[in-house]
Amino acid sequence: MTTTYEDVPEDTTTGTARWTTRVVLIALFLFVVAGAAGLLGVRNLTATAEDGGFTLSVNYPRLARAGLDTPLSITVSNPDGVGEEVVVGISQEYLEIFETQGIFPEPTDSSTDGTYLYLTIAAEPGATTVRLDFDIYVQPSSQEGKQATVFVADGSTRLAETTIQTTLLP
Repeated sequence: MTTTYEDVPEDTTTGTARWTTRVVLIALFLFVVAGAAGLLGVRNLTATAEDGGFTLSVNYPRLARAGLDTPLSITVSNPDGVGEEVVVGISQEYLEIFETQGIFPEPTDSSTDGTYLYLTIAAEPGATTVRLDFDIYVQPSSQEGKQATVFVADGSTRLAETTIQTTLLP
């Protein structure tokens, strides 16, 4: 009786091939462990800026993956009151990586100059804080992250401004 193993030489694998296999398997194992531990999911950061009595705080996804829901909220506060309305500007190109389900509360007005999206939010009388929440997720077709400038606007003047950046993982 003949077998298919008769013509296979013993110990044909070189030392280099064994070590390459081990390194690849260890890297794959570490990748799986990182994914299981949630290290490859969404990571949030908060960027803050102060100017003109206003404090701008942006909670945003620093690391994200396509198809995942991500947090994006903008909070504007002023201990002396924010006024009747607050205008927030954000880089329009940044928002292109997201699919927007809604903005809460709904802005009373929105406009663009081609570079920035301006959102006007009505404030309750005497309010010292206004928060704007975006219900968004990263578009499945998005492959590269983006950087954005977010600011509080008073006419053509930027009162508090910060920069945020989202990196997309595969």
